Amino acid sequence: MARVAIIGMGNMGSKYAVMIAQGKVPGMQLVAATRIRTERYEEIKDILPADMKLYQSGELLLDGYDAKEIDIDTVLIVTPHYSHEALAVKAFERGLNVLCDKPAGVYSRQARNMMDAYFKAKTKNPRLLYGYIFHQRTFPVYRKMREIVQSGKYGNIKRVNWIVTDWYRPNAYYESGSWRATWAMDGGGTLLNQCPHNIDLLQWICGMPASVQGFCHEGKYHPIEVEDDVTAYFEWENGATGVFIASTGEAAGINRFEISLDNALLVCEKGNLRILELDKPESEYRKGHGDLFAKPVCSWREIAGEEAVEPYIILLKEFNEGKLVAEGAEAIKSLCITNAIYLSSWENRRVELPPQPSADELEFEKRFESWLARKSNQ
Repeated sequence: MARVAIIGMGNMGSKYAVMIAQGKVPGMQLVAATRIRTERYEEIKDILPADMKLYQSGELLLDGYDAKEIDIDTVLIVTPHYSHEALAVKAFERGLNVLCDKPAGVYSRQARNMMDAYFKAKTKNPRLLYGYIFHQRTFPVYRKMREIVQSGKYGNIKRVNWIVTDWYRPNAYYESGSWRATWAMDGGGTLLNQCPHNIDLLQWICGMPASVQGFCHEGKYHPIEVEDDVTAYFEWENGATGVFIASTGEAAGINRFEISLDNALLVCEKGNLRILELDKPESEYRKGHGDLFAKPVCSWREIAGEEAVEPYIILLKEFNEGKLVAEGAEAIKSLCITNAIYLSSWENRRVELPPQPSADELEFEKRFESWLARKSNQ
């Protein structure tokens, strides 16, 4: 039985607490948590274990573990972005398993520091677990897309296009907390808050891009200092190109993910996946002779996915079984891409994504942190 403590009992943290307390994650027991808003506590107090201990902060909770006030082996970190690094490192120093909400932090160095602390702790306990709540990886439609792309059945990727503008947010959303939509406390806007799942899925399915040109528009639709509209142009090592567009100010929005392969087109929209298949390789049409304007013969078919199950329960269940939907190292990749989009926009130039780990990566992180400090102090 995994004995769990939740650090950060906001909307998502309290959601995980209820799932575990209701027995929806077999083998997980909720032992402790940090403070929770009074109104939310009143809503769920009858669901939470009567003997669950509450602490005022993550640091005090970990101190309580040191003092043997609580017996836990796993922590779920569901706090603001900047605090993830320090809490994870402290948990690893105590030999605790860590499951962290996205993103790992604000910049990729934070994610690498967490990974370093994990590797150090793992030398003492090889069974130690470190994962991320990239729950959209459990969606049958995305797992199927990855399976098709990775199989190579339809050749290599030619083009990627993802328009995800259904993240609409009114001004009230940004006014709900003084930390929201600020460089100093939130660390970013649409890219860092709404899109970590999309960026993670992009690299998980299509691989890490080699370079990016980013265009981030700050306060375009809302009275905020961070971006609420993003366009990024990617290039991959094999010559494939891609465009990623996201916004919190468009209505009605859309979520359409296309992957063009050598001999097929994948289209994911509204949770449904379709594929447009050619009757023979495209290269044969290209090199053939005859009609100058002949169109390749192709046909659509729906791809049936597995029955959808509550993604968070799947993720927590698999973590408890020692299987990681997204291991710690994966969080570095999506943050590196996000940082590169910001940096490209700020410096108005294309940015190469450095190999990980490398001296180039360290230089890249220094440049990003310097820019972020400037933005925070404006």
